[in-house]
Amino acid sequence: MLPHLEFGYAVIALFALTQGPVYRLWSGSGESLVVSSRTSLAHVYFATFLAVQLPALIVVARTLTFEMLRNRSIQALIALHLWLGCTVLWSTLARQSLPEFIALVFTTSFGVFLALRFRPLQFWWIVLLAMTIGLLLSVVAVYRVWDTARDLNDGSWIGIYYNRNSLAPVAGVASIACPAVLFHGRSGRSSRRAVLTFLASLVGVLSVIILWQAGSRTTPYALFGASLVAVLYLLLRRVMPHARLGVLSRLGAARLSMGIAAIGVFIILRNAADVSSVPVETSTFNSRVALWSQNWSGFLEKPIQGWGWMAARYTDEFFRQGIWWGGFRTEWSHSGYHDVLLGGGVIAGVLLLTMIYFGLASSVRVNESWSEGIQVVTVGFVLIVATQESFFIGSHFLWALLIAALAKSARNDYKSE
Repeated sequence: MLPHLEFGYAVIALFALTQGPVYRLWSGSGESLVVSSRTSLAHVYFATFLAVQLPALIVVARTLTFEMLRNRSIQALIALHLWLGCTVLWSTLARQSLPEFIALVFTTSFGVFLALRFRPLQFWWIVLLAMTIGLLLSVVAVYRVWDTARDLNDGSWIGIYYNRNSLAPVAGVASIACPAVLFHGRSGRSSRRAVLTFLASLVGVLSVIILWQAGSRTTPYALFGASLVAVLYLLLRRVMPHARLGVLSRLGAARLSMGIAAIGVFIILRNAADVSSVPVETSTFNSRVALWSQNWSGFLEKPIQGWGWMAARYTDEFFRQGIWWGGFRTEWSHSGYHDVLLGGGVIAGVLLLTMIYFGLASSVRVNESWSEGIQVVTVGFVLIVATQESFFIGSHFLWALLIAALAKSARNDYKSE
C-alpha cells in the first residue's frame, strides 16, 4: 500500500500548493480576526503549507546520497539556497525573510521528492490529477456562485483561487500534463489507451475553456512561447549532430533553445515597454512596466547582497528611492527574476542561472526526444510565466514543478530505485 499512499499524498500536496485550496480552507477563520487578531491568517497559511510538505522533506532527507550530491544541478540548487539563507542575516526585514526562506526550502524539497520517487508517467499523472481537482472545484465555485468565484468587473472566472492569474497557471499546467500522460502511457493495452485518451482529452478541453473564461493573457502567451521553445529544441536535436556548430554544439540543444528563447522574451518585453504608441495597459502581458522600473532601481541600491529574501517590498526604505515612487506600493514585484535579484543580489541571480544551466543539460536523454520536448515545455512555461508573476517562491506549485524538472537527472543516482 505504501506506493499508493505516496502517490495519493503527492497529488494532495501538489493540489494544496496551488494555494487556492489552502486559502479557501481557512477563509472562514478570517472572520474571527475581528474578535482576535493575535494569530494572523499568514501564520495559519505558513503552518499549513509546511505541514503538507513535511513528509516529502523527510523522505528526501532519508534518501539523500553522496552520489546525488555529485550531481551538478543538485549542487547548484543547494548553493542557491545556502546563499538565500545567508541573506536572512542582513535582511532589511528578517522576520519576513526567515519564514519565506523556510517555505522555499520545503517546496524545493517537495520538487526533489517528485523527481526522485516517481517515474515520468506517474509524475504526469500526479500533475494532471492535482490540476484537475483544482479546475473542477473552480467550475463548481463559478456555477454555485461562491464568493469571489467571478470577477465583479468583467465576469471572468476566478474559481477557488481568488485571482484569475492564479487560476490560469493551473489550467496551463493541466494542458501540458494531458499530452504528457498520453505520450508516456502510449505503450499500454488498447482498452487502457482508449480510456486514457478520453479522460485526458476531457481535461484538455476543460483547461482550454477555463483559460478562455479566466481571461488572463500571461498563461496563454507563456504556453505559446514554451511550445516554440520545444519545437526549436526538437529541430536542434535533429540538426546539431550533422552540423558543425563548434562551441554551440557543446552547449546542447536544451541550453541553446532556452537561451535563444530568453533573448527573444527579453527583446519583446523591452520593446513593448518602449513603444510610446501602445497604451501602458497593453504594452506587456499585463501592465508591469512601472513595477519593474521600481524593482530595478531597488536592485541597483543593493546589487551584491540584496535586501534579504522577499524582504524588499516589505521595507519602507525600498519605497523611498525617489519621490516618484511615493504613491505606488505593493508587496509583489510581479517578476520571479526581480524577486531573486532583490532578495539575493547578483550572486543569487548567477546561482539561479547556474542551476537552470546544469539542470537543462542533465535533464535530457538522447533516446527520448519527444519526452524531453515535454520536459522543455514545462521548464520553458515556468521560466516565461515567471517574468510576469512572483512564482519563484516557497509554497507554490510552479516552483516545485520547475525543481522537479531540473532535478530529474538526480533520479539516476537514486540507488534504492
